[in-house]
Order: sequence, then C-alpha cells, then structure tokens
Amino acid sequence: MCEKYDIDDKTRFLVLYFDAKLDANEISKIINRSFRTIRSWEIKTQNGENIRATIKGRGRKKSIHEETENKIIQMVHENHEGASLRKLAARIGISRTSIANVLAKKGFKYRGYDQSFTYEEEEIMIRADFCKKLLAEEGRLIYRTFFSDEMGIELSNAHKTRAWQPPTEKLRKKAVTENVKLNCWGAISAQGATSLEIYKKGMNGELFRKVIEGHKEEMERLYPDGDFYLLQDNHPTHRMNEDWIVNEQNVKLVKLPRRSPDLNIIENLWLALKERVKGDAPTSENELRESLVRNWEILTKPDRLSPFFEGLRRKCMRCAKDDERSSI
Repeated sequence: MCEKYDIDDKTRFLVLYFDAKLDANEISKIINRSFRTIRSWEIKTQNGENIRATIKGRGRKKSIHEETENKIIQMVHENHEGASLRKLAARIGISRTSIANVLAKKGFKYRGYDQSFTYEEEEIMIRADFCKKLLAEEGRLIYRTFFSDEMGIELSNAHKTRAWQPPTEKLRKKAVTENVKLNCWGAISAQGATSLEIYKKGMNGELFRKVIEGHKEEMERLYPDGDFYLLQDNHPTHRMNEDWIVNEQNVKLVKLPRRSPDLNIIENLWLALKERVKGDAPTSENELRESLVRNWEILTKPDRLSPFFEGLRRKCMRCAKDDERSSI
C-alpha cells in the first residue's frame, strides 16, 4: 500500500518507529534500507530533528515570479486530484522540481487524503463516555480486555514493489506461484495474545463461534482468575453473537462505538504484521501462512504489546478532555 500511494521511506520509518514500536534492525529489513541509515534516522528523531525536512543546497537558484507561483497555487486549488507535478510542469512550462519547490514554499505537502471520520456531536459524546469507561479504576478495562478483530491479506499484495538494485542489472521480484487470500482473527491483551486464527472463507456466524470457542482457553490461561473482557466492533457477525458470547461462553463483552477503529489497538498491529510479511516476500500459500504465524508470535510478545496499551490510555485521556472542553 505504501508503494501504491508513493509514501516515502522516511515517512514509513516514522510510522513503524512510533506507531508499531519496531527497532532499527526490524525497520531496516522491512523498508530495505541499510541499518546504518535507519540508525541515523533513529538518532536524529530521538534528538527532536525532523528527518523529512529538506536541506537547502548552495548557490543561487533561478527565481520564479510571484505571478507564476500564484498560478500554480490556483491550479492546485481548482483541481487537487489532477494537479500532478508532471501536469503542472507541462502547463506552466517549468520543471517538476521547481513546481515542487513552490508548493513546499507555500506550505503544501504531498500526502494521503485525510480518511479520518468527522463525528457528529452525539458520536463525540459516545466516544468520550466509552473512553472514560476504559479509564475508570486506573484503566482496569484497558489492561483486562482482549482487543479482537479480523483482517485479510492477499498473496499478490504481500510483496514490496521497490528494492535497492545494482547499477548494472534489473532485479525481478520473486514469482508468486498462486493467488490466494487468507483471513485472520486474533485478540491481544496487556498480558499477551491468542494464537492467530487463519481461514480462507469469509467470517460467518458458525465460523465465528468456532473461533471464540477455540481461543477461549488461551484467554483464560492469560487471566486465570477469569476476570477479562472481549472487545469487538459492530460487524454484523459480531452483533448477532453478542448474547451467545455473554450467556453461553460467560465472557464479558465490551462493544466498540460505531466508526471508532482508532480505539481498537489491534488495527495498529495488523499494519505492523502486514509490513513484516512483505519483508518475507512469501510466494505460496504455505509461505504466507508461515510468515503470518511467525511474525504474529514476534509482535504479540507482552513487552512489544505494552506500548499499544499505553498509547490507548493516552488517547482515551485526550478524548475525555476534548469532551470536557466542548461542554464548557
């Protein structure tokens, strides 16, 4: 996905370093940059430097008239989706680099569209109440809840599209021997995680019940006193089994507010898992399964999961404070 949207390596480093909490060696393998380079970015980031800032070169550059700059900005505002550097350069008559410099000068940044939700006032209140519930009793729910969800990954997309290549030859990526999509279910907690459930067909009521029954013992081992909760979103299969989970499985349920994937921290883990699988470049279903299981076990060690839960606690505190400020 990063290659599809042309996300640069420094941005990928920052996501993996801050959100996925990976170390320099792991990030080096994932984005195919040398450990020395990744380590230098890590040191600069720890020192508060902006590694994405462009260092200005020496010498005088050809100036661009203000009228031209204004025309560039106007064209971007009129058609932001069609305003590629190539098209702008062709219409204005200057280089792509000059176009990029003008946009950077005016504070424009080339990045993905904002896909965050715009919440109604009622939704804001519901999310705030939910966060306050998680924070109650020193965050008891946060640290005793299994955050669960599903994700899918296609073998054809489990590969990088770029790599460092020698100047005298062109490398070809490994050939995929088959096209297959695997779906996964998992649940993570502050004490550890369930094993990864891998399946092909879509999730339905029967399969979902088998998954919960098959992994309930793992949850009980992590919380032998039986005092734990299961969080899930509002997927139809989840909703239709809520009573079954509570009444027949005797599992306490936490329902995620609508349109709140950011409050289910397993979503961040799925992103990290997919990045690590891409680093393995599997070429068959068996290799894909092996990569998923191996990397899930690495990423779900309790010490690696701890930052996800601390991050959720901070997010809930911000959410609760935002609600308090809006009510003043």
